[in-house]
Amino acid sequence: MNLNKLLTALRQRKNTPARNQQAGRHERYTHALEQFLDGHQPAVRLSGAYALTNLADEWLTDTSLPEQVRCEEAQAIIDALTGCIRTPYPLAQKRQILESGETPEGYEDDFAHDQVALREEQLVRRTVFIELSRRLAAVAESSKADNKKNQHTVPSLSPTWADLRFDFGGAPIFYPLQQLHFQNADFASATFYGPADFSGATFSGDTSFSAAQFTANVSFDSANFNDWVGFSAAHFAGAAKFSGARFTDTACFATVTFTGEATFSDAVFSATADFAVSTFESDANFSRLNTAGIASFAAVTFDGEAIFTASTFHDEAHFAASVFNRPAVFSKSLFGGAARFAGVVTKQSAMFSGTSFAGAADFSGASFTQNADFGEASFAQTANFSGASFIALPRTSYEMDFPQYANFGNATFAQDADFSKATFTAHVGFYKATFARAVSFNEASFEGAYFADATFGQRADFRQTSFAYVEPSFEALERRLRRARFSAQADPQDYLFEARPESPHGFSCGEAELLNRTFVLPVGAVLYDPDSWDEEQQEYTRVSEPAK
Repeated sequence: MNLNKLLTALRQRKNTPARNQQAGRHERYTHALEQFLDGHQPAVRLSGAYALTNLADEWLTDTSLPEQVRCEEAQAIIDALTGCIRTPYPLAQKRQILESGETPEGYEDDFAHDQVALREEQLVRRTVFIELSRRLAAVAESSKADNKKNQHTVPSLSPTWADLRFDFGGAPIFYPLQQLHFQNADFASATFYGPADFSGATFSGDTSFSAAQFTANVSFDSANFNDWVGFSAAHFAGAAKFSGARFTDTACFATVTFTGEATFSDAVFSATADFAVSTFESDANFSRLNTAGIASFAAVTFDGEAIFTASTFHDEAHFAASVFNRPAVFSKSLFGGAARFAGVVTKQSAMFSGTSFAGAADFSGASFTQNADFGEASFAQTANFSGASFIALPRTSYEMDFPQYANFGNATFAQDADFSKATFTAHVGFYKATFARAVSFNEASFEGAYFADATFGQRADFRQTSFAYVEPSFEALERRLRRARFSAQADPQDYLFEARPESPHGFSCGEAELLNRTFVLPVGAVLYDPDSWDEEQQEYTRVSEPAK
């Protein structure tokens, strides 16, 4: 074959229909990108955006090409689109002013012109997200349909939009993105100017908002996070709304700063929820929160009210070393795993009334200032309040009419309870509390304590206790253990009452007899037979005379 014939054959091989088609796509890509980057004509830019996303469709569906090539070509288009989204836009910082509708006094530029320019840029950039979302939503729906048809269908290995990466890191975002679908979205270090709206959005694949800056209110209400999502080190300057949000995989809010009100009411975390070392400068509403995995609020600072009313923690809940500067409300919540509140500091009311602790509850070394309410709380496993302090603050004469208190009335302790070395400068009430197993108040200090009608099932250790009693007393001293009930089936040696020598008040003890056994108990206390419970009367029927 001579040289001319060889060159002709090579040209014919190079210019196959497939190669011509790829070359044509590259030319169309260059033209579409030039349109999209046109800074003066929004209609032209929109046309370029549509053309680019359609080209990505063509690459992904071209089965004549290797999968790697198809994916790389589509990714190049996505990188160009997201690169434009990341481009700085000076007017973004003026969004709230320009959207106010009135020219502010002293505005230096052409207000009407800037308003139009901002709206046009918002339209173009949001359109990119909408076009991406349409395709990602279609992939998600197709996947659901396939799963319904055959649960055993082998997933397709062909590349789809869900296999691409979407890098919006550091982007200025100044338009709403509600009700959209996102896949493998990276908003790390992005700045959201004005209100940020992701309400009803769906996030699949790993999602990052790490170190993002939210300059105004933000809404993730009813959003769905189907995979890992990270907000670590993000800053929410305005209100942050996550009401009804769903997190399927790990959600990381560690070291986040919430300057405005934070709302996570009715949010569901199906895996780990990590808020460790975060700061809530305003109110934090986690009412009816539901966490299936470990929930970490360790070393968190709550400067506003912290509301966890009627929340459910199925796994461990970590609040150790957290500080509540305003009321902390956990009433009627359920802790299914270990509840760790060791070293927690509450500077106003702490409300745990009606709360259920199915796992071990650790409040060792906790500091409760003013009121702490554990009334009708139930502890199914060990309850550790060793070294905890319940502190009453100095008050005016008017405030003295409203005693500060620690309330454990009607609380139930099914396993061992440890209050050793606890300090109660607030009046504490254990009225009708039930201690089914051993309870220790060894070396505890009381200024006012009330155990009337409490029930002790096994060991009760009141050795080295101190009773200071100040006025006005929560209850008269001689009534603090009146009608308290102690099991006659326990070992008499397990009931120990011994005040410290320096204690201003001690125990006046006498004897009580039941089941042919004699016990030394505080005067007014009684023995009961645990086997004599009457379900109809809701009472023990075999009870001794009060000790005297």
